[in-house]
Amino acid sequence: MTGLKTETVILDSTLREGELFRVLKPQTKVAVAERLAEAGLRRVELTVDYPPRTTREDVEPVVKALNDRGCKAILHCRAVKSDVEAAAKYDAEGIAVYISPTKLHREHKLRGITYEEAVERLVEAVEAASAAGFRYIRATVEDASRFYVDGELEKLVEAVRKLAEHGATLVSVPDTAGLLSPALARQYIKKIKQLTQKPLAAHFHNDYGMASANTVEAVLEGVEEAHVTIMGVGDRNGIADLYEVVAVLEDVHGVSLGVDRRRLRELYGFFSKVAGLRLPWRHPLSDEAQTIRAGVHQAMAVSRPDGYMPRKKLETDFGTPIFHAGVYISHRLVATLTGLEPDDPRVRRATEMLATRARERSNGLSLSEIRKVLAEEAGLDLDMSKAAGLLKPEKVFMLVKLNPRFSAEKITSTLAAWEDVESVDEVYGDADLVVTGKISLTGENFVERFKQSFGEAIEYMRILVTD
Repeated sequence: MTGLKTETVILDSTLREGELFRVLKPQTKVAVAERLAEAGLRRVELTVDYPPRTTREDVEPVVKALNDRGCKAILHCRAVKSDVEAAAKYDAEGIAVYISPTKLHREHKLRGITYEEAVERLVEAVEAASAAGFRYIRATVEDASRFYVDGELEKLVEAVRKLAEHGATLVSVPDTAGLLSPALARQYIKKIKQLTQKPLAAHFHNDYGMASANTVEAVLEGVEEAHVTIMGVGDRNGIADLYEVVAVLEDVHGVSLGVDRRRLRELYGFFSKVAGLRLPWRHPLSDEAQTIRAGVHQAMAVSRPDGYMPRKKLETDFGTPIFHAGVYISHRLVATLTGLEPDDPRVRRATEMLATRARERSNGLSLSEIRKVLAEEAGLDLDMSKAAGLLKPEKVFMLVKLNPRFSAEKITSTLAAWEDVESVDEVYGDADLVVTGKISLTGENFVERFKQSFGEAIEYMRILVTD
């Protein structure tokens, strides 16, 4: 199936759905938008301005950045005339209007309006968007999956048909409350497409941790648009994750969505820093996902890592695995690190010494500890060039006090683009910045680069090294 293409377009909603979880500074939104476009995203969604909460100054630069890079900006708003008029003031390709016609939402959020009235409001918003000249018009039937779960699918089908007939280029049928499993999600999309033959958008929430899997199923069933965010950020515990959807479809199902996979890890690293959100250990792009801990796994993975990790992930995302030096460290790994043969008695002895020392450390041994044990207790040298590619680098924390003449915000923005910087936070008190990064075993490390780049701004800095 390799190389198959789908008509599905990925829409990234980090700057709309994601902002329900973490609000970003205006210049940060522009930087995220630029990187999304550079990674091959063709549609990026953001919220129309809602003064005084947000203003035109929050929205216009993002729209311009997307337009300049050939990416379509989609403005999200309520199904009301004033919102459509506000969206029409921007040079945006598309608009998305929403309201929920389900009984639960109508009675408890929309003051008891009827199903017919809710659908008519969507129709009126769609017609207004068409009159305003939008080429992309998405009508979102909020809470749509509840019709399916409650056995009222005919009402959703009626709404989809009517909205398409009145000018909606797409009808979104979101699983707003996260009610569906992958099997149900596929049946749900399949049934709607069979009954309407209209272009659909899929938007799944992650309440049971299945939003990405549900989205994959929807794409395989032929939806025209699938919604994702970086890290899956969004209201509650978010929606489908950009990487999880793109990588699974590409690697497992052979479906290309036009996204540049090789840019995603860098994109995630940047977003993690500017949003102050650490990538969860269980995420497929995390450092932990790259790390092999079991000794029997390490024994094979030093020569064939694809025996324990997907080959495409190694080729596209990681390059090589990282080996954890814990109580289960493999003697084959030690042999590789010392340049000796695996059956050399010195390798077995060194491995036992490392494992014994690692029992005292819950997080395993640091590079400096490994080097010390090998040298002092086993009389062996650590091959630093091999260690740099196989073992996790040491982590450094820097507490930095800046001269008041220099902007912490500008320095933070620069550091966010450095790949070896894990996090950077502005703080108050004895320090202005707390920076976490990785020290390279070979070549320049980020501590020296920081001193060279911002020497004039530094009043003092304190460096703490850990594993």
